[in-house]
Amino acid sequence: MKTIFQSLAGIALFLLFHSTSLAQLTRISGKVTDALTGEPIPFASVVFKKSTIGVNTNIDGIYTLESDTPSDSISAQFLGYIPVSLPVRKGQTQTINFLLKASKVELKEAVIHAGENPANIIIKKVIANRDKNNFEKLNSYSFETYNKLEFDLTNITDKFKNRKIFKPFAFIFDNIDSTTTNEKPFLPIFITESLSDRYLSNNPKDKREIIKASKVSGVENETVTQFLGDMYQNINIYDNFMDVFGKKFVSPISSLGLIYYKYYLLDSLYMGNNHCYKLKFKPRRPEDLTFTGEMFITDTTWAVKKVNMRISNKANINFVEDCAVVKEYEFVDSTMWMLSKDLLVIEFAARDKGLGLIGRKSTSYKNFDLNKPIPPNVMKGSQDVVVLDSALYKDNSFWDTARHDSLNEREKKIYTMVDTIKSLPAYKTYVDVITLFVTGYKTLGKVDLGPYFTVFSFNEIEGYRFRLGGKTNQDFSKHLRLEGFVAYGTKNEQFNYSFGTRYLFTTKPRMGVGFKYRHDVMQLGQSDNAFQDDNILASLFRRSASNKLTYTESEKIYFEKEWLSGVSGRITFEHNEFIPLGKLDYRYYTNENESNIRDKINTSDISAYFRFAYREKFVESKHGRVSLGSKYPVLQAVYTQGLKGVLRSDFDYQKLIVKVDDYLYTAPIGYLYYVLEAGKVWGKLPYPLLEVHRGNESYFYDYLSFNLMNYYEFVCYQYFAFYATHHFEGFFLDKIPLLKKLKWREVASLRGVYGSMSQKNHDLMVAPTYNTLSKKPYLEAGFGVENILKIIRVDFIYRLSYLDNPDISKFGIRGSLQLTF
Repeated sequence: MKTIFQSLAGIALFLLFHSTSLAQLTRISGKVTDALTGEPIPFASVVFKKSTIGVNTNIDGIYTLESDTPSDSISAQFLGYIPVSLPVRKGQTQTINFLLKASKVELKEAVIHAGENPANIIIKKVIANRDKNNFEKLNSYSFETYNKLEFDLTNITDKFKNRKIFKPFAFIFDNIDSTTTNEKPFLPIFITESLSDRYLSNNPKDKREIIKASKVSGVENETVTQFLGDMYQNINIYDNFMDVFGKKFVSPISSLGLIYYKYYLLDSLYMGNNHCYKLKFKPRRPEDLTFTGEMFITDTTWAVKKVNMRISNKANINFVEDCAVVKEYEFVDSTMWMLSKDLLVIEFAARDKGLGLIGRKSTSYKNFDLNKPIPPNVMKGSQDVVVLDSALYKDNSFWDTARHDSLNEREKKIYTMVDTIKSLPAYKTYVDVITLFVTGYKTLGKVDLGPYFTVFSFNEIEGYRFRLGGKTNQDFSKHLRLEGFVAYGTKNEQFNYSFGTRYLFTTKPRMGVGFKYRHDVMQLGQSDNAFQDDNILASLFRRSASNKLTYTESEKIYFEKEWLSGVSGRITFEHNEFIPLGKLDYRYYTNENESNIRDKINTSDISAYFRFAYREKFVESKHGRVSLGSKYPVLQAVYTQGLKGVLRSDFDYQKLIVKVDDYLYTAPIGYLYYVLEAGKVWGKLPYPLLEVHRGNESYFYDYLSFNLMNYYEFVCYQYFAFYATHHFEGFFLDKIPLLKKLKWREVASLRGVYGSMSQKNHDLMVAPTYNTLSKKPYLEAGFGVENILKIIRVDFIYRLSYLDNPDISKFGIRGSLQLTF
């Protein structure tokens, strides 16, 4: 009996000891991922700090670690990433996930010379097979694509959370558990999903994306939906140069790849059923527009199976802290490697210890049809992206079945948080402030007041000028817009004013009518790009007195029609009465050669305007529509017929102006923007109604004017003008050791105009201030530096002809502000 009790006691003591040992065992599991992309980091080292106990993550970035003698923290590290340490709860089973951020410190490389680099041999085979493996070269294809896009504010510290600006949003930080991950609190500001069918045909060449469904975090806006589709944001690694933020980045498999990149063979392994080579690549010159990363190349077709890359951290690009691209491909129908997964993550740069912004776009593809005929009705119209009428009105049950991947709990919470945030008064206040800064208008319900930069200005005629203006927005009506302003000059003690209206019968495409009346003081001979004379900046930065103004009273009525996106026309009837002010006068000579002065000019005309911008893109909001331009040359033409006798008009004439402008990309040496313009007048007209060539009497650079030409310096009845500016994007300065850190960019320009003045027009009205261009063309050349402090451009301009004209500048320095990546 005693022996039995001794045995039971022994067992009890063993179980007690063993249970105590189990209680003291610390078990940790988790995942190590890239902080920007969320991609797993295989073979990362995870160890208890100040110990030798550790493991490596598997191919999926997952680890499991246990110890009965753990330290109080655990760390994860991997080559090229910043190590991270997190606290451990001893004696417990727990999950700890690590998000590692890429290091900006360049690693030293070891160079081994033993024949040709095997990685280069592989890359040459990839380049040789680029066209064969590029799915854009198929006769045709179609597939379904699912997009998910999210924007979050980051770097939200406790100090920021406690500020008054964030107090209304305090609830969003409740779900962050910093003990199980090093993820920082974030403020979701935007999330969207879209489901679309995408088509491409190479014979005839055309492409189309039809968005079937879209969900935009409480915002119902078709324009937003269009630009969050797949086509506008797709980066094709098989292109020599990939368009990212409007910059042409060199692809790692470009035909120029060996000039811009160094390659390293790291491993060979199976990915599914495909045997692949794993290559690492890095730029030869980090300042070039290039990537660093790794890719997996199949050893039979020499196609890219997967690529994981990020922008070189020294690349000459603004406002971007980090940008990562992940692409995965699958072999479809034993025919072509097609995209199956696409991830683009951008971390926008913030000032030190300030808020940051991260955008994440993930895309998946399925239902591939290769080299099959595309129904003709799919390709009808000129828009690349078409949003179905029902796309914005899909319910949750539709999305539950249509999504390629279901939303995780975090993403579901984001939808709820975003909708809640948008309903807060504080959020609406912040949006109003940003809108005022960007558009110049303050929104008060259905009316926008502004623009604020015209509220106060000054000139020689009016003295101090005070102006109040506004217009209705789309909350008032999507079809009817009213606008106007009233201004008062303290020197001439006169009111000036304007009012107008426009009514759109249809909005897609546009068709409407409008009317505008204006009673105001204006500067003729300015470009459309120049600061208008009642802009406070124009008042502050003039290089000469504004004493060649014109009092204008005008009425115009017009009908406009848009046939396709970017193809539009307008018929306008306009009556103008001009009265010269300041140094201007309307002097003419009689047959007896006697000098007389006309007190005003009356003219009435009808004009036809046509604009062709093939597949032009627009962004539309309740404040108006803004063109994003076209990938093709833009053609504009206007023909005007004078109507003598109509509303006391004095002149019968015809005038034709034709203009073409375009961007020519010359990567890797930047891009060229050019404008060609020609015009002619038939009939007898005074000089204000001829072509008063566009001068610039301010210190601001104007890319559509002659920056060293004075107002009214040159007038012609027929002319040809050109404007050319080449942006080198840092091609030269990025190679100079000290200057490359500044990320300045070079720019060069040349512009000129040649024309003539007919004798009959010269005899009708003469002003001592203008010259003709019958002897030689007027020319300007310049060079400059842009991207100074990321927003400033300075141009040094030389005048090359008509150097003996009075009151001119042979050399000038002009500045401008611009926001570009």
